Amino acid sequence: MSACFWITMALCFALMVCKTVVRFDLTTLWDDAYMFQRYAHNIVTEHSISWNPQGPPTYGLTSLAFLVAAVPLYLITGGNTSLAAMLQSLVCGPVLLVLLVLLVVRAAGDGKGARLACFSLVAFCVARSTLADHFVSGMDTAFGLCFITAYLLLALRLLGGTRVAGGVALGAFGGLAFSVRPELTAYAVLVPLAMIALERDRDRRRFGIAALAATVGVLALHLGIAKLYFGSPVPLPFYAKSTNLYGSGILRAYRGRPTIDLLDWLDFFWPLLAVIALDVIVGLGTQQAAPGAPAGQRQRTGPRAWWTASSAFDKGVLAATLLCLAYSWLFVVPIMGFAQRFYYAPLPGLIYLACRSAVRLAQTLSDSLGKPAPAAVPVAAVGALAILWLHLSTPLATAGKDLAGAAVANRLGHFNLVKHGNTSGPQKYWFAIDRVSTLPDDLVMATTEVGMLGAMNLKKTIIDMAGLNDRRFALEPFSADKFFQAYKPDLIYMPHPHYVKMIEDMEAHPEMSRYVTYSQKKLGTSQFGIAVRRDSPYFEQLQKIVKEKTSSK
Repeated sequence: MSACFWITMALCFALMVCKTVVRFDLTTLWDDAYMFQRYAHNIVTEHSISWNPQGPPTYGLTSLAFLVAAVPLYLITGGNTSLAAMLQSLVCGPVLLVLLVLLVVRAAGDGKGARLACFSLVAFCVARSTLADHFVSGMDTAFGLCFITAYLLLALRLLGGTRVAGGVALGAFGGLAFSVRPELTAYAVLVPLAMIALERDRDRRRFGIAALAATVGVLALHLGIAKLYFGSPVPLPFYAKSTNLYGSGILRAYRGRPTIDLLDWLDFFWPLLAVIALDVIVGLGTQQAAPGAPAGQRQRTGPRAWWTASSAFDKGVLAATLLCLAYSWLFVVPIMGFAQRFYYAPLPGLIYLACRSAVRLAQTLSDSLGKPAPAAVPVAAVGALAILWLHLSTPLATAGKDLAGAAVANRLGHFNLVKHGNTSGPQKYWFAIDRVSTLPDDLVMATTEVGMLGAMNLKKTIIDMAGLNDRRFALEPFSADKFFQAYKPDLIYMPHPHYVKMIEDMEAHPEMSRYVTYSQKKLGTSQFGIAVRRDSPYFEQLQKIVKEKTSSK
């Protein structure tokens, strides 16, 4: 039995490693990942959390706390933004896996059978999922998962003492959730709130009150400081992804995407949900068995008993998990929501709940079968593990094949952003990004997709028309009047086709007559046309670039 368990762990680990290593190349970085490195550059050189050099402080990062990883790695890599962007997510991967192991150990308790079952099921789901993609995306997803897993572990540890000081410590840590990922605040608020409302023990209620008070205090302090420093208490991307900032065009482009992503995510983690559902259906109660039955024997008394058997802490975790999933499904526009990233935030909560349910189900099985357990139980366990092996074999073979192909084709370990900018991928996206990036630093550009362009032009002013890094376009819908009143960019990479209203507003504005425009068809690009300002000091140089690039096609 133990040998079969370790075989399962080895297969899951091998799959995770292959899926991670095969993506260790700057071509797998997401565009938004570079934004963290642009901010890191300005923190180091300008000593300000700002988007543009010598620009005002900007709350353009949903995960402001992720700068604690981005800035040191920018320094360690000597300003290699692509390598630093890769490492800022990669270093969180092993940390997350260790924290999840500790969470499973804590949730599964001392029962060997239940613990092995929990580890097998969680490892299987995680290995099959797209979680490894977030280790090499450059984004903050794994960082956020590390935080919420650490929060759950800290809460479980401090609950043992139920001291007010422990509640304050937990609340102070939980109050940081908003700076990690705003939606994670659901755990920091709902967990202590559940303890206040549902706990019968007075000390535990006091613990919950202290934790909630400290959470609210730290959160209020964060919002106040952000308002004073940035001019906005919440991240600018919040307005873009949680309100109808871009009009119906962007909503049509992403119609149905939240549901598709949710179903894809559930396809990976449905076994965990199934365990929880089975626990609810079985409904382990804590009532004393009938006279004459073994002492402490549990009875199955229906779903209501599940509520009785679950602690207030567990109920708070459940509420926060469901709220996070519902928020991402119903309210978030999944812009750059690759690999179901918006649904991963509640994963540690789901893992914890599934392990707690597995423990209760194991107890039910043990009570039903009696002791010693029938010889068929180990056979059934081995059979279950064999089924997991079968389901792991195909993705493991595919990942191994992909890794071998990438190694043979020399597609691993490249982090020269300047060289990458000259390849067909970026060239199809941003016309002549390599040539434009060599122009002097007082060249001003505007675009809606700012990540890689911003990283290749760290000392240039980049106007973010999508409002993720510019308050002018974040707090209310984009206005061409407001845009041209505030800025006179030398070069405009026209908005992404999804921004239909923005494009129409710009094309109809009289100021566009001062620009020479080139369509996607003319440039041979897949997404953006460009507009070059006629009275720009770099007009002739930009015109020359256009002529040379288009004549060679």
